[in-house]
Amino acid sequence: MFKAALMPIGRVFRFPAGKAMALAASAIFFFGCTWGSYAHWANFEYRTFDLAYYVQSLSQLLHGRFDVSVLGVPLLGNHVEPIVLLLLPFFLLFRHAMVFVIVQNLALAAMGPLAFHSGRRLGLSRTSSLLLSCALLLTPATGYVALHEFHPEALAAPFVLLMIDARLRGSLQVYWMAVIALLACKENMALVVAGYCVIHLLLERKRAFAELRRWYVWPLAVSILWFALCTKVITPMLNSGGIDYLALYSRLGDSPGEIFLNAITQPQKIVGSLGQSLRYGNLLWALLLPFLGLPLLRPRWLLIAMPILLQHLLSWRSSEWQVYFHYAAPLIPLFWIGLAQAVAGIERSTSVSIKLRAVVAFLVVAACLAAQILLGPAGSIASSVVEWPAGQPARARKRSFINQISPGTSVVAPLPYLSHLATREKLFSLHFILKGLKTLSRSAYEPPAPTDFVLIDYDDSATFDPGAGYYHPAMRTVDNRVIPSSDQLLHDFLKRSSWTIASSNELALFRNGASAPETSATIARSAGPIVIDPHTTLNEISTTTDVLSATGLEIAMHWSFQDQRKVFPWMLLRLTPQEGGRTITISHGLCSPESPGGEHVEKWRVTSSSRLPPGEYNAEALFVDYARVLWTEKSGERGHSTAQSLARVSLGQIRVARTDASGN
Repeated sequence: MFKAALMPIGRVFRFPAGKAMALAASAIFFFGCTWGSYAHWANFEYRTFDLAYYVQSLSQLLHGRFDVSVLGVPLLGNHVEPIVLLLLPFFLLFRHAMVFVIVQNLALAAMGPLAFHSGRRLGLSRTSSLLLSCALLLTPATGYVALHEFHPEALAAPFVLLMIDARLRGSLQVYWMAVIALLACKENMALVVAGYCVIHLLLERKRAFAELRRWYVWPLAVSILWFALCTKVITPMLNSGGIDYLALYSRLGDSPGEIFLNAITQPQKIVGSLGQSLRYGNLLWALLLPFLGLPLLRPRWLLIAMPILLQHLLSWRSSEWQVYFHYAAPLIPLFWIGLAQAVAGIERSTSVSIKLRAVVAFLVVAACLAAQILLGPAGSIASSVVEWPAGQPARARKRSFINQISPGTSVVAPLPYLSHLATREKLFSLHFILKGLKTLSRSAYEPPAPTDFVLIDYDDSATFDPGAGYYHPAMRTVDNRVIPSSDQLLHDFLKRSSWTIASSNELALFRNGASAPETSATIARSAGPIVIDPHTTLNEISTTTDVLSATGLEIAMHWSFQDQRKVFPWMLLRLTPQEGGRTITISHGLCSPESPGGEHVEKWRVTSSSRLPPGEYNAEALFVDYARVLWTEKSGERGHSTAQSLARVSLGQIRVARTDASGN
């Protein structure tokens, strides 16, 4: 009885259909992550230009064009990722950005059955294979890769696993298919293939050379040639210095040769960079700890992963140290195969207690589940389901602004809106204009000619938060150049044309064309002119009504601007309940950034919001130098942020009427 109780649990509780259960786990993973990603997209919560770049790239190709305006470099000019071309047939049939995410998440979900098959090849029991395949999908890193928009590098994860599985079952044809597909995912995947081949050439050196040549020598040669072609021919030809990825390692040296030399002569630079990324980042720990550190027992896979791991840990870009992005994609299957081999070794070892052998796979799943609860994205996916109905009014309001932008027109838009507009030929990212520099470059960004539309969401944290680094006061670069403030850069771009502006709370849509007639509102609020700075005077502020109803209310500001504007006030509307409670702030954003000078009347429409319960409020307009406020707070001097307030104007009492409309 005692021996029977200690038998491997997989023999006592047999799963009747391991492959079917692995498929079921993959289906749950696919639908959960795809829903979460769609919810982020539909709620305008994407924070990068990546998906928009690939959507516009393929859209342009389908029209016989190669320019990709959103990033300024053509497809393969940012990264060499020809695997994206395989999505053309799908995109031809369904012209929607989510096609890319669906294909990506299908590929990631396919790792479940593939891992189950690999586990069986490694000698794991059916139960252990199933549990470890579930652990692969359950570990937080896999979920974050699936949720972080779309990146061809994410496709590397299933192809790494497919390459290893093909070698385990001796399928040379599938092996080569996986190698070629992996190389096509990104130029640095050549390092994974090369590392895999070199390590196994050493480990299997006693095998016949003909076998080694087929499995390792030729793939090694192909990966080296492909890497050389990417770095010496394709990237220089298509990028032309527009994006300088070497700048990510500028603290280690200014060239690959100098970085290599410094690694030998000044190893403290490498050690310091690694110490910072390991101390403040969680990429490595999120790969190791959910797997109970067991990949450390099979160091060959860590050696194969080392070039990619070091690439991220040595970068100054802190996002590369974190598990919340796509950077872990090629590392996940390498750490997992190390885990699977370690578990297989434990289950076969007679020096390990029977109890541990029986439960080790269950312990891994438990650790992955705990990591998912503490660190993973499952909570955000669940929240997206619960909060979906409440977000409908805000989604509708934002979509209504996008629908005003005609398909054939040119547009500047913030990061969360780019993928919604990416089938247009001329699409530009607002963050480039605000930053004033090209991506990962010290070169100045040359803004396009005035576009047909400019869309701004002043509550867009991907653009305006100080952590993003795009919205800034005037700053000096390391080469001693002065970059004007983001406000000034936006003003310089807008002042070249006349604009008609539609607004709703934090949203502003500038339409290129004659300005609307300037008429005054009816209820004056300011007692007299308010001097913001020597170049900017607020002569009057007024509202159309003192009731915020379903139709909203309009605030008009009569400005006087001198020719050379220096300060660009950012307006916040603060509503404080008269009966007590939390003050609610609505962002208007920059005041008249398009006006070059002279007298100007600006109108801002405030719409009802679910954040505004019906009742009586004391209203106040607060004008601040917002870029300076943000960067003061970023530097840790939060107590000084109020010093950046330029003016406060009481707008009296405003009554929020009961309405079913919710705009925010």
